[in-house]
Amino acid sequence: MTKQEMLKPFSWGVVSGCVATAIVAFSAGWVVTSSARDHQVQTALIGGQASICAKLGQDHRQATGDATDLLGYQAREARDTLAKTYAIALPGQETADASVISACLDMLNKAASAN
Repeated sequence: MTKQEMLKPFSWGVVSGCVATAIVAFSAGWVVTSSARDHQVQTALIGGQASICAKLGQDHRQATGDATDLLGYQAREARDTLAKTYAIALPGQETADASVISACLDMLNKAASAN
């Protein structure tokens, strides 16, 4: 038996092991593509800014004693005004991102429905 014939099963084992490892790593989330990472970072930034916006809006309402109902479709203008007022624009931006305002609106609506 030649050396090449002896190494053939090991070579196939190494190749199939590498393929199996790559499949498991990607499916388990151990390896992330750059586009998925960028999406996760953007989602985290929007979520953080929106939670600050919602907290500032709720604190303002408590400090001023504003008892306006923010729940439901009819209160969308009040929520919209509150979100636009307290959404924070990052350095280099003139206004807050629309997705931050939208996420803040959702958080304010959820907070109103929890009360």
